[in-house]
Amino acid sequence: MIQIPICPVCDEPVADQPAARWTNAYRGGIPWWHLADTSPICAAADGGPAQPAFVADPLTVDSKTTTWLDEMSRLFIVDVPYDPGRLGSAIIAAEHLGRWLHTATGPFSALLALPTPTDVASLIGHLHRTTRLLARVHAQIGSYLLDRARLTGLDDSEGRGEVIDAGDDLRAWLQDAAEWLARSARASGVAWSAARMVAAASHLGAASCTADGTDREEDQR
Repeated sequence: MIQIPICPVCDEPVADQPAARWTNAYRGGIPWWHLADTSPICAAADGGPAQPAFVADPLTVDSKTTTWLDEMSRLFIVDVPYDPGRLGSAIIAAEHLGRWLHTATGPFSALLALPTPTDVASLIGHLHRTTRLLARVHAQIGSYLLDRARLTGLDDSEGRGEVIDAGDDLRAWLQDAAEWLARSARASGVAWSAARMVAAASHLGAASCTADGTDREEDQR
């Protein structure tokens, strides 16, 4: 089950990752802010910043996959020893997800995969969270690789310098990619907020139509 941080006052999605320089820091005492406009989380009754409410994303899950989802939750639990094989499993799973999303968002298949505005909003939320994570991964892995290059055991000082220069260039490219991803995440966060508003209005409209239909039937009786 996906838990999404929501402002309890205005019901808008919020984040605690820095609104600026996302690729250099993550959490750790950062104030909560609205994704839609980067404004701070609304004030609580006591005047201080409200604490976010974590609500479940209303994704429809295929009943046949519940056992598989439980297994994935156990496989990718974070408080276990690090394992390169688990990273490989995550990458392969992400590749399969990418293929399915490519198909599911086609001009015709999207009508079946995303039948309601709520489904669309859930997908945009997933894209926002994933893009934000990818921005962090790009920046962090670039720094990690440069550190590894500096610790290389090459005896040839000239060869070692070339390795370090290559690692420095690689980090610069990955940092540039991270910054672009961070901008994309910011834009998709705004889109997610708007999509949730459309989904909520659509849900209220459907409920109103149902109520009107029920009233008419009772009047006819």
